[in-house]
Amino acid sequence: MTPLVSVIIPTANRPHYLPRAVKSALAGMPPGEVEVIVVPNGPDQSWQKSLQVFANNAAVRVIPITHGNANVARNIGLMNARGNYVRFLDDDDYLYPNAAVEQYKILEKSDADVVSGNVDIVDEMGIRLDIWIQPNIEDFCVAILGPWRACLTTAHVYRTTAVRKITWVPSVTLRQDVHWLFELCTASDLKWKRLSESVGAWVQHPNARVSLASTGDSSGGLTIPARYRDRDKATVKILLSTYRRLAEQDRLTPARQEAVALGLWGCVHSSFFLNPIDWTQVAKTALEIYPDSRPIQPIYAWPGFRHLSPIAIQWLLLPKRWLGYRIRYFRKRNRF
Repeated sequence: MTPLVSVIIPTANRPHYLPRAVKSALAGMPPGEVEVIVVPNGPDQSWQKSLQVFANNAAVRVIPITHGNANVARNIGLMNARGNYVRFLDDDDYLYPNAAVEQYKILEKSDADVVSGNVDIVDEMGIRLDIWIQPNIEDFCVAILGPWRACLTTAHVYRTTAVRKITWVPSVTLRQDVHWLFELCTASDLKWKRLSESVGAWVQHPNARVSLASTGDSSGGLTIPARYRDRDKATVKILLSTYRRLAEQDRLTPARQEAVALGLWGCVHSSFFLNPIDWTQVAKTALEIYPDSRPIQPIYAWPGFRHLSPIAIQWLLLPKRWLGYRIRYFRKRNRF
């Protein structure tokens, strides 16, 4: 019997979270309609004990690989997926079964290639800290390219035929989900539907996450968090590559141009204070792509600011933002 949906869970060194993710993927689905493909990657064997509870469950398939790489694990899972639909789930996150089932129903009743829902950002106790809401946009590519993107793997379920050939690049260690979705956008124009409720939880915890780099750089004796130092640089690189590829394919609509520019502005706003010279160049690129673009943050529309160049506003904000960063870092370091 062909399962309706395949849920792919790469895992490494997190046996305490893994059973919850697997249970959430199985819940709400009749026997035979779901398969959970767990792909342990790397030398750690702690997953064996944590998965013992599923030893007699034919719906749980385990495909261990020796190479410790989450993207390789996702590719292995995708190659082996038998379901009509497929989704990816990190081992420390979990689905909301009722909402996930609604996504599958939408796919069954429509010609959509992808159905996306909101994602709750929760702490380890399950208390909601925030919610990541899918943008109210019809074009899936625009929704992914802009700063409003909700790229968390938990959010989306795909028609397997639409994504089977889209590879998770093993060399990508930052923004893995963003990179893969941008690859998906450049491959074809997908039909997209949204579910206006949360379909799962993105768990915030102090342990290592799959896609985070180590923090080693410093500036002026001040260690810069990897999320600032590397995240936005990686996003800019992927955005510009996607922009060029869409242009080459003659698929670069005005809305997509604007989304790319706004995506660049989102990175500029986030990281300008760390390297203003380099980020000024990125801002100029955003204006070249879409001359009327500005960051979406409210401050750029304030009276007195709305008629200024957004680059000038970045420089005006620089002293305040740099000082604020140093104060936050000092307080965290000294545990005030």
